[in-house]
Amino acid sequence: MSLPSYYQRLIKKYPQVSEVEWHLLDQLATVRHIRKGEHFLRVGKVARYAAFVLSGQFKYNFTGDDGGEKILKFGFRDDFLTNCLSFNNNKPSYLNITALEDAVVLRFNINKVQPLYDLHSSILHVNMQVYENIMEEQAEHQYILSLKSPLERYRFLLRHRPAIIQKISLTNIARYLFTSREALSRARVMVTKKLGGENPFGPSL
Repeated sequence: MSLPSYYQRLIKKYPQVSEVEWHLLDQLATVRHIRKGEHFLRVGKVARYAAFVLSGQFKYNFTGDDGGEKILKFGFRDDFLTNCLSFNNNKPSYLNITALEDAVVLRFNINKVQPLYDLHSSILHVNMQVYENIMEEQAEHQYILSLKSPLERYRFLLRHRPAIIQKISLTNIARYLFTSREALSRARVMVTKKLGGENPFGPSL
């Protein structure tokens, strides 16, 4: 029995996992449709599931001390959704994972996948790779927030994370950069002027 077509993208992204092993994972997976604004994971719930994003976009968000929304991370197509801290410590999540648009995910119960790690080193390797990517993204976000001005933060995204600029609204980028939409809008205008009026940017809402 052949795998659904979306597995071809995952096979390309994780070539160390064989088709037989993807079949094993598929037996543990369910396809879930998540509407815009709905949560894959909600604050206060312990993470029990992880998922590959088949379509759509997600944000990892929480409410800051000032009452405003903060975004720590985005999830795009073929990215992996999970909250490792919540799952590993069996503690309630301090953040939501929320759909930015109607989305489809391939969801796994993490407890059911873990026994495969001892039998299939390539699946364990993917798990380790996912953890490494999460840690790298967290470190990068901390570096971005250490930059002094919205202009510097925006320039960093433009150079190193253009997908965020192209796919995410200005309002949500501002929440990711921990700044106001107005300050970020001014920074974007300054960058556009330096580019001679050319606008390479994405959504502005």
